[in-house]
Amino acid sequence: MFQIEISNCLIDSGFIICKNNLMQTTNFWQYPTGNNRIVISRAVPRSIEAGYKRYPKLAPGSWFKNHEYTNNQAAYRKRYIADILTPLDPAEVWEQLHQLAGGEEPILICWEPLKKPGEWCHRRMVAEWFEERLGVTVPEYTSAEQNINQLELL
Repeated sequence: MFQIEISNCLIDSGFIICKNNLMQTTNFWQYPTGNNRIVISRAVPRSIEAGYKRYPKLAPGSWFKNHEYTNNQAAYRKRYIADILTPLDPAEVWEQLHQLAGGEEPILICWEPLKKPGEWCHRRMVAEWFEERLGVTVPEYTSAEQNINQLELL
């Protein structure tokens, strides 16, 4: 395993990761259409339009609904990282997600809306994992409409 950084790109284990090669996260209802939607949850709402791809390697384990984890972010995070993220190579996952998105920016999708401070979800844990391991920023998706509404508040 080797790493070489060239300009804004990192060659890691044979994969080339460029910092301008973007990715974002959101929930099913915030980004409802597009072939670059990649579902990383265990299930998909019936009302969601077809065309999404699935990447089950990032879905939480069957344990995720146990009371021990649903109300305890620290316990969930510890288990998710140990069971799901640690066995994976972040550079390989990054490359596979971009391939699934077919040349578009991948948008990783799951259920949680994350509208209130303190709300959490595994997709943001994935984003943090990429940020820590690959040095890339993976923001939460914000629609153009949301950006306009925020500007109007100023």
